[in-house]
Amino acid sequence: MFSGLGAYRDTGMFNVYAGCAAESVGQVIDLVVQELRLMKAEPVPEAELRRAKDHLKGNLMLSLESTSSRMTHLARQDIYFDQFFTLDETLAGIERVTDRDVRRVAADLFSDGALGVTVLGPAAGVTLSRERLALD
Repeated sequence: MFSGLGAYRDTGMFNVYAGCAAESVGQVIDLVVQELRLMKAEPVPEAELRRAKDHLKGNLMLSLESTSSRMTHLARQDIYFDQFFTLDETLAGIERVTDRDVRRVAADLFSDGALGVTVLGPAAGVTLSRERLALD
């Protein structure tokens, strides 16, 4: 299981991928929906927030080691923000993120009607109703 983000200036996609046995499809969907709901409602444990920040900062620093990645990073800043941020400014911004920020963004992004589900392969009779996928 993993998740990812495709962010653009005016749109984007947060995705969760899980490979599982056909008989587990319903359980996996329910667990993912439950986690999205929890991100909106409950504080992120400090240790988990720390791990996420450290992971993000580490990936950022590693990604800036190649010239093409550094140029892509600068182009994104220009397109999204019309300005450039130093590595120190970006790292400081990551450090400023709080549990409350995570819940606020989750509430903005994870609302009813925003969730789409694709099942590739046998779904073992799983029904994907609006209620089952409700995030509010």
